[in-house]
Parts: sequence; structure tokens; C-alpha cells
Amino acid sequence: MDIYRSEPGRALLRDWSSLQISRLLPDARCRWIDTPLGATHLTTVGSGPAVVLLPGTTFGAAASAYVVRALAADHRVTAVDVPGQPGLSHGERPADDLVGRYRAWIDEVLAAVGTEPATIVGESLGAAVALCAGPGPAVAGLVLVAPAGLVPARVTASLRPALPWLWHPTEARTERVLSFLSGGAPLPDRRHLVEWMTLVPEHARSSLAPAPLPNAVLTAWRDTPCVVLAGRRDPIFPAEELTRPARMLLGARVEFVADAGHLLAHSHPDAVRRGIAAPAGPGAG
Repeated sequence: MDIYRSEPGRALLRDWSSLQISRLLPDARCRWIDTPLGATHLTTVGSGPAVVLLPGTTFGAAASAYVVRALAADHRVTAVDVPGQPGLSHGERPADDLVGRYRAWIDEVLAAVGTEPATIVGESLGAAVALCAGPGPAVAGLVLVAPAGLVPARVTASLRPALPWLWHPTEARTERVLSFLSGGAPLPDRRHLVEWMTLVPEHARSSLAPAPLPNAVLTAWRDTPCVVLAGRRDPIFPAEELTRPARMLLGARVEFVADAGHLLAHSHPDAVRRGIAAPAGPGAG
């Protein structure tokens, strides 16, 4: 399914994304690669150990530019616009067999990023996408931030602020949604996110959080260093619900961020940097 409501809407969101990358990440190296899910846009910034950032639902490199900038202080960060999410990659959303589809896709992404093993940072939906990949020498470790794919999302909790925003997005309604998602934590990129998140519902169809991935997919990662970052105020994937599957199935170290919500990567990018720098050993937890 094409996520865009119209061709002018597609162009508007892509133009906004290109403009913000050039404005906020002026040294970025941008390119498209061909993948099984269509053209995929890569934005690479910085130098050092390789990091691949997979943003969450409705986010791409442009909307996550402040996060990219923070992580690129000491890493070579490649932010990927996931196909089927608004941004610069292909607009068709995969409808079935997500594990099979994303596994082949992320293999292409990792091959394009370089020959050295990369740490994958997956945020929300991006974490579930990362877990669909097959563990192997291309992946140095995982940092999963407010991850989807481990437990069911608390969708009903978000309906009250989200429905008016989806029906008729205004800046005031977007502010309320961001406050809900962030758990009230300050967002350094708040003005930037308000602008993007007010545009998205008008011009693109959002996706729901994926169901928990099969246990066999999760336990395959037990020999890979993995950190799960959980916000104590996350209304979508509560920290206490993430802890058991993260430890028992992934063998991950779980780190709690007391004053963070679901937008943990945006409110606390330094917590993500620390997770990258000190990954858990296999079987930690």
C-alpha cells in the first residue's frame, strides 16, 4: 500500500526532508540504494565506528536529525529512511511476512554501509525491523530504544491524544501528542518535531506498531551484544513489560531512563550514545 495520500503530499514531505537534512546535517553524505523493498535513502554523518540508525514510525533521517547529530559526535552514523514510512525512501508499505521482507532488506542496507561490523540502533518500529535481520558478522551489536517487537503496544492509551491529531492536525494537537509520547520529558528538537508531525497526518497514512516477533526470531540474537533502553514514562511500551522478554529472550542488558517516555532517543540522546559505547555481552541481563 502506498502511504501517501496524494502526489503533491508525497512531494511536500520529501522536499521538507531534503531541506532539513541539508540545513541540519550540512556535511551529510546522501544516496539511494536499490533494495527488495524499493529505493532506500541513506544519510551518513560523522566518522568513527559504524552505527546504523533505524528510526521509528513516521520518522526518517530528517525528522531524527538532532538525534543523528548527537550520535555522530563520535560515530559514523548512517540514518536509514525505512521504506513504507514518510520520508525519502520508497512509499510502499510491506503488508505481510515482515521478518522475511525486512531480513533481505537490511542485508542490503548493511552491505551498502561498509565492510566493518555496525551497531544497529533501532527506535520503536526501527527496533522491530532490526530484530528481523539475521544475526551475523555484519552486526556488532544492537541498541534497542523503546523497542517494538517484544510486547504488544498499548494502542488504546494513545487514542485520546492521537485521534483528534490524526483527524485534523494542528500545532496545538501535535504538541499534545508529543507531550504524551515523551512522558513530559523536554525535547531539544521539539519545534522541529512539531513542524514534521503536523505535516505527516495530512499527507501520509500512519502504520500501527507491529505485533511481538516470534520467540525464535528473538532468541537468535542471544549471542549478540544487546542493550535495551526503556523509558520509565513510556506509555506505548512500558518499561516493566519490556524487561522480561528483553532479558529472557534477547539476553539483553536493560537500562531504565527514569524521566523518559517513548521518544527517549529524542529527549535523551546521550543515553543512546552510552548504550552504543558500552554494549552488553551475550547473555547479559
